[in-house]
Amino acid sequence: MKRWIELNEDKSENIPYGHTEYPFYILHTFLSEYPNYAAPVLHNNNIPYIKLTDSGWHRDIIRGIREIYRLRDTATAPLKIQGIFSWIWASVYENMPGADSEEQPYSSDLSILKNMTGFIQQHYHEKISLSQIASAGGIGQSKCCKLFRVYFHQTPNTYLTAYRLNRSVELLRTTDRSITEVAYAAGFNGASYYAETFRKWLHISPSEYRGNLET
Repeated sequence: MKRWIELNEDKSENIPYGHTEYPFYILHTFLSEYPNYAAPVLHNNNIPYIKLTDSGWHRDIIRGIREIYRLRDTATAPLKIQGIFSWIWASVYENMPGADSEEQPYSSDLSILKNMTGFIQQHYHEKISLSQIASAGGIGQSKCCKLFRVYFHQTPNTYLTAYRLNRSVELLRTTDRSITEVAYAAGFNGASYYAETFRKWLHISPSEYRGNLET
């Protein structure tokens, strides 16, 4: 199994946050679906990093991180880890220092992003173009791509693919639909392309993923 967290020579963690294959349930699911909570943390100039100590809410986060490591090889790790990660992010959001107001021109951008991501989430099962996504935000295609790059570190198409994969995972978990039915219901144009994309992102086939849920 490919390791997403590597250790540097000084034993610090080397995590490829910008890599397209970074676990989508963290980078593409949480950060993409909750921009109003993600962007203020990512762009808060007063917290370039957080040095965790063994006290208060820091201690709770450390416990969460340890639990993530404990669960990382279990069959349902993506689901459980997403929940823990969301809780950790909420703790940071609630306890972070205020950002400098003059460096926070984000409210307008977040409103535009909310409209565009809302459009994707409502129409993901349909054929969607970049032009349609940009139009949902009332902006041009170039600014649309820029906003997704700045706030989500990905393209609109990557966001769409990740959202479709997330919806497909839910269908695999909660229904007995065939892989082909899941593919079309999630907006993919065929079972083979869906399986190829699923494996590229999760390094496992949809059938294998469903099988792991039953073990």
